[in-house]
Amino acid sequence: MALTGKRPGEAQIVQEVSAESVWQYADYIAEEDRLSGSEGEARAVRYFKKLMEDWGLEVKILQIENFISLPIRASLRVLRPEQKPVPCITHSFSISTPPGGLEGELVYVGAGSDQDVRGKIVLREGLASPAPTWALEQRGAIGQVCINSGDLPRNMIITTIWGHPTPESANRIPNNAVVSMNKAGGDYLKALCQKGPVRIRLETEVWTGFKPVPLALADLKSPVEPDKYVLFNGHIESWHRGASDNGTANACMLEVARLLARHRAELRRSVRFAWWSGHSHGRYSGSTWYVDHNWEDLYKNAVANVNVDSLGCQGATDYSEVESMAELYELGRDVIQEYTGQNPHYARIGRSGDQSFWGVGMPSLFQLLSRQPSAGSGADVLISGLAWFWHTEADTIDKIDRNILLKDTQVYTATLWRLATAPVLPFTFGGVADEFLRHLSALQEKAGGAFDLGPARERAEALKSKAKELQRACEAVTERVASRSGADAAGEVQALNRCMMQVSRVLVPVNYSAVDRFELDAAVPVPALPGLQRVATMASMDRGSWDFKFLERKMVRERNKVCHALDEAVALIEEVLSRVKP
Repeated sequence: MALTGKRPGEAQIVQEVSAESVWQYADYIAEEDRLSGSEGEARAVRYFKKLMEDWGLEVKILQIENFISLPIRASLRVLRPEQKPVPCITHSFSISTPPGGLEGELVYVGAGSDQDVRGKIVLREGLASPAPTWALEQRGAIGQVCINSGDLPRNMIITTIWGHPTPESANRIPNNAVVSMNKAGGDYLKALCQKGPVRIRLETEVWTGFKPVPLALADLKSPVEPDKYVLFNGHIESWHRGASDNGTANACMLEVARLLARHRAELRRSVRFAWWSGHSHGRYSGSTWYVDHNWEDLYKNAVANVNVDSLGCQGATDYSEVESMAELYELGRDVIQEYTGQNPHYARIGRSGDQSFWGVGMPSLFQLLSRQPSAGSGADVLISGLAWFWHTEADTIDKIDRNILLKDTQVYTATLWRLATAPVLPFTFGGVADEFLRHLSALQEKAGGAFDLGPARERAEALKSKAKELQRACEAVTERVASRSGADAAGEVQALNRCMMQVSRVLVPVNYSAVDRFELDAAVPVPALPGLQRVATMASMDRGSWDFKFLERKMVRERNKVCHALDEAVALIEEVLSRVKP
């Protein structure tokens, strides 16, 4: 029996999803602005508390202190060769300019340019996103002006620090005044720069500091394994009204809670619902606080991380990707196929969307779900498929499609149902082994004869073989449970689930994270097997140089780390297979 397929009772609970209820929740949440720590956010959290308690969930509303940055105002005025104001907005973690503003020469810098920007204010195309903003600051820029593609500039957060700063990361708190403007304003400034020297005055005001914000949690306890749970989460704070980002996702979570609560007796494991504050104004500081203060519980009991963001947008008819870790891809694919008719491909989950749990080793499924086809997507968005109104004041309830929101909620309902009711967890590790092999082979090709990744590739092949045996055993036990001989399989179910959780705990950190598992990677793209990435540079190095020999030793250690993780995963599988037979 397929591990990831449709579960008994699923058709009924998906049919019970109420388009009217989901719309009512979303409409209420999106009635007012919800900046981190604002009254609008607090009002939404009170709504969460009332509904969740009405449905019988155990609710906790915590007040936590987070490092938050809230943009207040910005202005830009051309001083030479003419005088003219140009509308703009500033961003979370921009600095506030001194009294009288920041004056300087404005220079246009195209993509890939290595132009000297020391002491200059830089004009560039694109979002005020962390990596390019930090890179320009490191090159000596004193301010930055970003040209967005549409009629409305996009609100952004520019820090590369993921969540709460530490002594080791605090030096990366930005020190530039950064603003964004629409295409018309940007084109005007670009044309001026192409004609000759331009001088501007930039003024920004941003509140940055420690602020109490809410953390809303609700537990739906299973009668079978109450301590084990699926973490179903999304952020509650928003830019402006944030109807799609993230009001519709919050509404989806409420509807899933309502329906699962009605079928509580059928759940094999619990579901924990979490609304994070500080997603957009603290760079995922809410989920970071949570993992820091609940690390042991997450490690022992959280079986999967399911994230939800930006549902139900008009025109979002594309379900061609499953953003996930490889062990949960088949589950996500099967659910999307069932409820949309589309056949989505695997998309390795990226470093965004409250993915604060990689160090724990939790497998993750979904960030975005429905997307804009390429022709309808915003031209400058962080993730392909986001709508033109993403992160703008135009993200209001009139941009939501009721039917798409209903379908998205049905997909999430089915996903949570499968994760919460499947006797054997619907994880498949063959794809994980394939991913290790694919990336190790690509790195070996780049390294050439300068470094040998053969030992790691051999172990990934061993994992692939054992993953096939594990899947056969999981399918056999699932079949035994379904055929009502499950009373004899209870111990096997428990052993298999414990094994799969432990295998993820071992493999996810080396596959996804470059830092110690109790730390958080920077808020920039992180490649697969990040610790081994520098082997790609070794082919072009002088093998007799000190630099090569230093790097070689570092890569030996990183190879050892990957080999050890793969060996440990294989040993865990071999141990459970000695007790559980197909």
